[in-house]
Amino acid sequence: MSSSDLRLADLDGTKTASKLMNVKVPENVSEAIDALAAELGCPKTAVVVALLNEGLDALAEKRDEFPAKRARK
Repeated sequence: MSSSDLRLADLDGTKTASKLMNVKVPENVSEAIDALAAELGCPKTAVVVALLNEGLDALAEKRDEFPAKRARK
């Protein structure tokens, strides 16, 4: 499964290819991501990608673009 298809329901501890992106998030968001990764037993990167994909899908649906258009590599 590619990262662009990863959703929260898919998190099973497997690693996906990634590209480094340095972002600053509020401390409470970082702590929530840490806690979710620990609870699900998967890498934080996978949690962040899945959350971003979920958010992008929600935005696309709100804009009547569902299913979301995914960037092709």
